[in-house]
Amino acid sequence: MLQSPDQRSTQRPENSQYWDVSASYDVTYRVICSNGVLCLSNPLLLQLGSSEKTGCEDHGRRLVFVESEVFRFYSDAINRFFCGEGSRIVVLSATEKTKSMRLVEHTVEQMIQFGINRRSEPVIAIGGGCLMDAVGFAASIYRRHVPYVRVPTTLLGIVDAGIGIKTGVNFGIHKNRIGSYCAPVAAVLDTTFLATLPKRHIRNGLAEVLKMAIVSDATLFQLLESHALTLAKAFTEPSPASLRIIQLSVQRMLEKLEPNLWEHDLYRVVDFGHTFSPVIEMLKVDRLLHGEAVAIDMCISSVIAAKRQLIGIAVADRIIALINRIGLPIINSDCTAANMQVALDDVVKHRDGLQRIPVPTAIGEATFLNDVSLQEVMEACEYLQRLFAEGALR
Repeated sequence: MLQSPDQRSTQRPENSQYWDVSASYDVTYRVICSNGVLCLSNPLLLQLGSSEKTGCEDHGRRLVFVESEVFRFYSDAINRFFCGEGSRIVVLSATEKTKSMRLVEHTVEQMIQFGINRRSEPVIAIGGGCLMDAVGFAASIYRRHVPYVRVPTTLLGIVDAGIGIKTGVNFGIHKNRIGSYCAPVAAVLDTTFLATLPKRHIRNGLAEVLKMAIVSDATLFQLLESHALTLAKAFTEPSPASLRIIQLSVQRMLEKLEPNLWEHDLYRVVDFGHTFSPVIEMLKVDRLLHGEAVAIDMCISSVIAAKRQLIGIAVADRIIALINRIGLPIINSDCTAANMQVALDDVVKHRDGLQRIPVPTAIGEATFLNDVSLQEVMEACEYLQRLFAEGALR
């Protein structure tokens, strides 16, 4: 509601005039589990964001961005499905190294060339988190927001990157430093894409599943423990256990995201594993996957919690052992004092003056720390280095 100065009792400087403008923006989007989204018998992708509300006739014309590795496996199905008159398929190489403003500019150029209608022809992004981040950011700034649909094709995309509203790209050595909040029309989760996903990328996604288990769901943690040695295969050949793990992980993530989509509250348990990992990941952007960096961060944070007696050391060791059994790293050579100090300094800026570091207090529960010292971090790293050197986890 707009209020003029005469309508307000607030004191104001003499000879000044102002208006307070207040508005709200409702966001509704849907997360849909639907296998076989590229089957001709399943029209879902062409129905989402259709032009019923605009009164325009929808001929199924779509601009579709596909990650290059996905297109290598599914080109025939994609070409058959998006065969509507005027549709265009754009293949992008989207990795953490290429996820930059240059990729966004290229994406916007394709939108301009295609000439999408501003409201009635949602852009479709089919790929992993890097592609969805870049296309989502482009959609958020092109004509100040055009609708788009996310179709994550990786486990990490299904349980994490594809189901929130954040978009963004890297800037120099800084991960996701430029971005926006832009909800998709929908995120469509099709687990059949996992059949062609390399096992390393399955493990990459499992790090984000494990994150949610450690801070919010003991049952999910127990499920992961029970199937740890067979998880990589279980997701490429779906089983009741793997589908249950995905369902629980998505549900817990959405429960944490929905009340705080715009991150007004910076105490976020979903930031567990994301304090030190951005620095670690970007130092080896060509060689270390996001989930691998998150796994190292979770180990460091869990040991810090144990040394503060927030959890028993046996609980920390249980977390570390599960991370190791899944096939994720627990420490690496970039966990130096200089790099950890950079991470601590940057997280204070990112979280508005406080560390707000999530750490576990039990399996399925967490709290936040604002006074973690570099010495504590390095003691945790040294503990993990000893475990690794002694072969205690092999």
